Amino acid sequence: MRRRRLAEMLDAGVCRPVTLVCAGPGWGKSALVASWAEARVTSGPIAWLTLSAQHNDPRAFWSDLVMALRMSGAVPGGNPLEQLDLGIRADQRAVARVLDGLDALPQPVVLVLDDFHEVDDARVLGGLTTLLHDPPPALRLVLIARTEPTLPLHRFRAGGELTEIRTRHLAFRPAEAAELPAVHRRRMPVDELTALLDRTEGWVVGLQLLADVRAERGAPANGEVRAASDYLLREVVGALPARTRQFLVRASVPDQMCGPLADALTGETNSRRILEGLESSNAFVVRVEERPGWYRCHPMLRDALLHQLLLDRPGAAAELHLLAADWYARQDSIFEALRHAADAGDWRYLGRLAVERAMVRVMCGDQLALVEVLRRIPPEEHASTAELALCGAAVRYASGDRAGVAGLLRLARSLTGRQAEVPAATDLTLRLMEAGILNWRVGDMPGLIAKSTETLRTLAAYRQDELPSLLHYRAIALNEKGAGLLWMDRADQADRYLWAASMAARGVGSTVTEVNAMAHLGLLVFLQGSLNEAAEHVSAALDLARRNRFETSAQASVSYLTSALIQIERDRVGEAQEALRKALRAGGDEPAAAPGLLAALVRVHLLLAAGDPAAARALLRLTREEAPVTLVAPVLAHWLRLAESEADLALGCFREVVARYDREAPHGVLTASEQVCLARALLSAGDHAAAELLLARVRESTDRVAAVTAWIATAFAADAEGHGNRSIDALSRALLIAERDEIRRPFRRFDQRRLAVLLDRRRWVEEHTAASAVTVARAAGSEPPAGTLDVLSERERDVLRYLPTVLTAGEIAANLNISINTVKAHMRSIYRKLGAARRREAVVRARQLGLL
Repeated sequence: MRRRRLAEMLDAGVCRPVTLVCAGPGWGKSALVASWAEARVTSGPIAWLTLSAQHNDPRAFWSDLVMALRMSGAVPGGNPLEQLDLGIRADQRAVARVLDGLDALPQPVVLVLDDFHEVDDARVLGGLTTLLHDPPPALRLVLIARTEPTLPLHRFRAGGELTEIRTRHLAFRPAEAAELPAVHRRRMPVDELTALLDRTEGWVVGLQLLADVRAERGAPANGEVRAASDYLLREVVGALPARTRQFLVRASVPDQMCGPLADALTGETNSRRILEGLESSNAFVVRVEERPGWYRCHPMLRDALLHQLLLDRPGAAAELHLLAADWYARQDSIFEALRHAADAGDWRYLGRLAVERAMVRVMCGDQLALVEVLRRIPPEEHASTAELALCGAAVRYASGDRAGVAGLLRLARSLTGRQAEVPAATDLTLRLMEAGILNWRVGDMPGLIAKSTETLRTLAAYRQDELPSLLHYRAIALNEKGAGLLWMDRADQADRYLWAASMAARGVGSTVTEVNAMAHLGLLVFLQGSLNEAAEHVSAALDLARRNRFETSAQASVSYLTSALIQIERDRVGEAQEALRKALRAGGDEPAAAPGLLAALVRVHLLLAAGDPAAARALLRLTREEAPVTLVAPVLAHWLRLAESEADLALGCFREVVARYDREAPHGVLTASEQVCLARALLSAGDHAAAELLLARVRESTDRVAAVTAWIATAFAADAEGHGNRSIDALSRALLIAERDEIRRPFRRFDQRRLAVLLDRRRWVEEHTAASAVTVARAAGSEPPAGTLDVLSERERDVLRYLPTVLTAGEIAANLNISINTVKAHMRSIYRKLGAARRREAVVRARQLGLL
């Protein structure tokens, strides 16, 4: 085959003194140069000398070199090389005559020295070193070798006068591999050819051997290994010293190796030097670029070596895998240790190692890598030890088999009960899995808090050197307790534990635990009525989840649900629906009890936002019926009661709301949102005094959503009682607070026609009222006399605020819900008290006095 890209490299190379083609056996070095030389017959002479062991004799080497030059036609008549006789011994003077002849060549000549690795004689290499010290102008040397020549090529490399074609260049690319006869004949599909290239890494002999094996019908299952084994064991391994061969067989058990690991497997003390030597000699051992100091065998060589180990020493591979597992465990590379323990088939050791060092990472969300290994444990082994039962529970949990998880955790608890002494890691892992999987899933928040509290108390008795996963356990336990406290409506304590959990999780790199803690912090802050802060927590949690590619996991569902609730309060129904969709996808088919009920509440609020309170009430009834009896979460009880009350108010059933709170919480503590809801019901029932007591408390609450609702309710109540100023002021306060957090939904909960009237009234008044009445009065050089405000009655002050507008007396009366005669009477009283004859004069005087 003619490979154009490599032919171009050779064309460029023979414009320089030296070209090196260096790779292991079977990479097509000689075939490449030969095909290039054949295509270049009109571009000057090419001399070719294939070397062998006999060329370690200087006379044989130099004689054959001169003969190759003569046969190529590069030596003209009269040149010293034409009749050169080196004699019996090719001493330095004879070599000097060869060099003189090379210097006298009239035109460039390419000299190919194939199989240069066969020559290691110091005399031959010394002569070539002399030649390369001051290379003849016409000579273009092409060296083909399996190993790096011991020649001073560094000078040419440093000066940019050396062209090198290495294994990475010789490796066949897809288009080139498709043209190989063995591949082309089969018309191999693209995916099969890609797999073949991955396995052979472009090694041409391997490509041809495997393509031929796959073409044979009825070929044995291990046919591919056998096809390449003979070649590699003879051409690569067979050329190595016996000790190095033994080293390579034992070191090939792991897919990657470093010096210390190879020392542990082989008993050597200088393994890194051996690995470097194998790599530099192109013995199909290559560096792992992304891991300095690490090496790996070519996949096909590793298969051949493992096959040879199986034949020579059955059972030795398992022993070596255990040695590798121990070494990786000491380096704290737990997943690698577990993989080797699984390869060794030592399930009890794997179970102990998983529980002591890795199981906690399943609960931290690092599941994929671990579960992949744990799936290899035969199911019948799960009943052998408590540790293996926990491994089985982790696999079932990752598969979504909740019943299977519960059964295996009960089995693990039973097995620990038979042990005289249970290892601390086993006890803690079992306890955390019971709390995080069993208590959390059924919504048993008191049980979750109790178990996590006990875990934290137990952890306090250990040092990290005694319990390697101590900090991971602590982060999980803090998160579980914080979440339990939130659902139990113990906000202050929940806040402290959740912050501690997020910091602890970040410290140990447990991103899922951190996401979980941040998500619950977001929900906690939302419940406290601060939308901006809640949105920040949710955004941080979801960003972290996306960066670590588990935004569709169950741990992210609470973030999405909180995001949906935030968007509902901001009256962004489309965004809320999308967040709910993502939450349901992340929660899975069987979400945990608390997030599952929270998702139902989000649906209820979406129905209320869509103006369908009857459907919302029906869904609430169904939600109560389907809620698990094991669910104990007072926050959700408050929320359900509030949602039912919101639906009743939207349907005009205010008496049911009052009765509900009298019946279900006669002496209980109500949330700010519940107090506002009850106040609205009391206003509808005509009990303004009781409603005002509730609203007064909530208006100053830190719960901004509830405060906005309370101020709007106050504005409506004041308007109904004819207190225009108070109504406008209350609505202004509601708008001011709402603007900070983009709160919109509370305004939708009230009569929209009346709200529009109040907003218009506020706008009319503000447009015609000075920005600061006192400032205007002082700028006019007068101070408002003391007691002036007391001179005007409250109703007169209401009328006064409308005098700067363009509204007529009749329109002012309509806005204040009083008769036109009453308005006119108040206007006359205002004129008299301000000493004004007409409306405009009264406005000017009122501004001077700071009344407007």
